[in-house]
Amino acid sequence: MDELPAIRSPHSVPSYVGDGARIAAILLVWGAIAAFFAYGIGNVGLRGASLVGRIGSHLGVLFATVGLLNAVLFVCYRTIDYWAAQR
Repeated sequence: MDELPAIRSPHSVPSYVGDGARIAAILLVWGAIAAFFAYGIGNVGLRGASLVGRIGSHLGVLFATVGLLNAVLFVCYRTIDYWAAQR
């Protein structure tokens, strides 16, 4: 019967905390950019009725979505990286 491979020791806690801080930084930066466009440029004109205001509002939503997808991509990358390191 085949033997199961030994379970490797987990990474250190600071490694996981660092990854969490990187994810938080990604979300914070993209969130700030999204907020600038959604609330800063999105409120240009009378009640956001101007073309620039509508474009800014849409760009805010786009940047927020890109930020979330960027964080998901980072989590996938780190998961693959941890998995490959255990081989």
